[in-house]
Amino acid sequence: MRRYGFKLFSTNLQNNPAFVDEAAGFVRANQESMFVELMVVPTTPAEDMAVLHDKLAGLEVTIHAPHNAMNFDTGHKENFEGNVKILASAQRAADMFGSKIIVVHAGGGREQAALEETARQFRLFNDSRIVVENLPYQADDVSGFMHGNTPEEIKYIMDYAGCGFCFDFSHAVCAANSLGLDIEKQLSGFYKLNPTVYHMCDGDLDGTKDRHMHYGEGNFPLKKFLREYTAAEAMITMETGMGMPKDASAWIKDFAYLQHLEKE
Repeated sequence: MRRYGFKLFSTNLQNNPAFVDEAAGFVRANQESMFVELMVVPTTPAEDMAVLHDKLAGLEVTIHAPHNAMNFDTGHKENFEGNVKILASAQRAADMFGSKIIVVHAGGGREQAALEETARQFRLFNDSRIVVENLPYQADDVSGFMHGNTPEEIKYIMDYAGCGFCFDFSHAVCAANSLGLDIEKQLSGFYKLNPTVYHMCDGDLDGTKDRHMHYGEGNFPLKKFLREYTAAEAMITMETGMGMPKDASAWIKDFAYLQHLEKE
């Protein structure tokens, strides 16, 4: 049975505590088929993390580490010490929640040396919970180019660092379009890497920007994605919606949407 993840940010406790309560309550009522992915913002106070721990007690929680937009970039050697400190906030959260998965973005830079540096840093992090996430070619909030765009790049990092893999469908589509590659071949290649966890949203199948659309708002062939490129026991985070959440209703609808697709 596939399980679906409700994405929360550690800052949601400050900006919308009612959203946290509603999301936690919904996951708890459906915990046989749901989990929580918690995006850790490094500036989150320890007191807030303790409150989140209480609110999410008894639920399976995976951790998403701070990424490029939060000054985490493994593609540059001079960033290593800072990366270690930033990653530590996610590792502490994983310890607190008993998480078996920490999703970490690949680094940036088009040069082969940047990819090699990312693989080196992931190896030095030396944490079996880490899974590397494939990235789009570019993003509005990140300067320069990102890597982990192709199955070959992700496999290189996995093999060198001994880490798992987080397969992000939207990132894969965006990267394929940016690089003029066949989308189906790229998705198939990523799936063959035996992902530990998946990220899925809707989007523009011809686009190059990761738009985090709710299901049904774009034209991704989501039924095909589910049936052909996710495992029967897959953990799939619903990475839908951008901006400040008002309530959990849109994500509750997303969960129902995916469950409906599975039954078609």
